[in-house]
Amino acid sequence: MEFYIQELPDGQATLMTRDGLYLFTFRSLALARQACADWYRVHGHVSSVPSRLSDGNVSCSVF
Repeated sequence: MEFYIQELPDGQATLMTRDGLYLFTFRSLALARQACADWYRVHGHVSSVPSRLSDGNVSCSVF
């Protein structure tokens, strides 16, 4: 699954799916990135694709 993080003008960040479904709005970009990283870790994607959570990766892209 691919996630996107939309930064908001007030410093909050919304985590959403590729299809545009809003999942949750976090108090900060760091918290949204952590939630994305946690999802991949829980679902076992980290071991199969170790660089998946790095900045610039489409799996957790920020816009």
